[in-house]
Amino acid sequence: MQKEPVEVKEAVKAKVNEVKAVAAEKEAAAKEAVTKTVETTAKKAEDTVKKAESTVKKAARKTNAKKTTAKKAAVKQEMVPEIVIQFNGNEGGVKNVVDKITAAYVAEGHRASSIKSMQVYLKPEEYAAYYVVNEKFAGRVDLF
Repeated sequence: MQKEPVEVKEAVKAKVNEVKAVAAEKEAAAKEAVTKTVETTAKKAEDTVKKAESTVKKAARKTNAKKTTAKKAAVKQEMVPEIVIQFNGNEGGVKNVVDKITAAYVAEGHRASSIKSMQVYLKPEEYAAYYVVNEKFAGRVDLF
């Protein structure tokens, strides 16, 4: 038995509608999967950003702590007492003596930046200051 052309058309339409319904279901499922993937990726990216912000904040706190410590250390190093030597009507500061020693050391052909240690021996009765730089180089400068 052969089907009538109208019945065939209706069978084809029914099959097309069925295929369209299946396609619509699969499209909805695909959209849902993409949406979940995007949401998951966005959440991971957000978590990564939060971790990065936390790391930056911690680093900033450490940097601020180091700056504060450095400032405190700088303040402590800045306080240097002024020492003045008086003898037989003459007066001279220790800073001037250190400057004279540094100038004498440089005049001998050395660099001032190479001074790592300096011992100074003041002898007011001789009007002199004797010195040893870096435990190697010794000399004498006028005290006043």
